[in-house]
Amino acid sequence: MKTSKLIIAVSLMCIIVLATQSCSDNALYDSAYSFKGNEWQKSDTASFYVDVTDSITNYDFILSLRTTKDYLYSNLWVHIMITSPDQSTSKVAQKIPLANPDGSWIGKVSGSLVESRLRFDAKNFPIKGQYLFQITNATQEEVIEEVVDIGLRIE
Repeated sequence: MKTSKLIIAVSLMCIIVLATQSCSDNALYDSAYSFKGNEWQKSDTASFYVDVTDSITNYDFILSLRTTKDYLYSNLWVHIMITSPDQSTSKVAQKIPLANPDGSWIGKVSGSLVESRLRFDAKNFPIKGQYLFQITNATQEEVIEEVVDIGLRIE
């Protein structure tokens, strides 16, 4: 009888621990840049300052893009420029897929909005300090309409 009570108690403790861990947000950083009038001007730069105190842990780097359902294209190209605390920089072009070939949305649709998420990298930060992430429109268009916001999440 004591063994069964012990098993039940341990099981309940495990369930409680798992429930509280699954509800916690493990993001190092999570922020979004909103575009005025749902238009991404070629001159707009979404800037994110990230303070890093851990240079050992590997992180997932995730872009989130919210558009309206009236967005005209099946993807969006962006440039991601990262400036590290020692002022070294890196720049990559990244395609964010938004729609399937049949026109159906890849992301989560809620009302008139579509949220698309893309894990674009997974690595550790090489040094501690403040990093600057800058995201710019990498298309040929001067204005991209129906873009609500772009976000950066690091977890």
